[in-house]
Amino acid sequence: MSQDSLILEKRLFSLFIFLVLIGAVFVASQWTLRASIIVLLLGGVGIVLAIFQLVSEFKSTSESPPAPAGIAFETPQVKSDSRWGNLEIWSWILGFYVGILLVGFLIAVPLFVLVYSKIYGAGWPVSLGLSLFCWGFVYGIFDQLMHVPWPRAFLFSFF
Repeated sequence: MSQDSLILEKRLFSLFIFLVLIGAVFVASQWTLRASIIVLLLGGVGIVLAIFQLVSEFKSTSESPPAPAGIAFETPQVKSDSRWGNLEIWSWILGFYVGILLVGFLIAVPLFVLVYSKIYGAGWPVSLGLSLFCWGFVYGIFDQLMHVPWPRAFLFSFF
């Protein structure tokens, strides 16, 4: 694949994302404010970021890609030679879903973040801090601000 076709592909993809966001905001603008607030907020931010991305891609020349500015952080690349990597990801997703069904969303989110971060090497302060932040975010925004009706957890239906 040539450099020009890669640049064209990047531009078309950014344009596609921009148009999807415009469509989402247009559709959500016809809903009531309470139903559309998240879509309008995130869609608006996404549109602004998509515009910046499109402008930067059309400014860049096709001759040479711009040199990265600042510090380049390199992370080790995880290579999966088998399908165990996908199985692990699906296991986490299904485990999160089962946790939501068993103990409810408000408990499953911080519990999932705690277990996930601890298994993948975070220390206790980071894991507990992330879990507390996630619980506070979900509880504050969805429970207190938006009054989302949560379905009853399976384990709590016995009490």
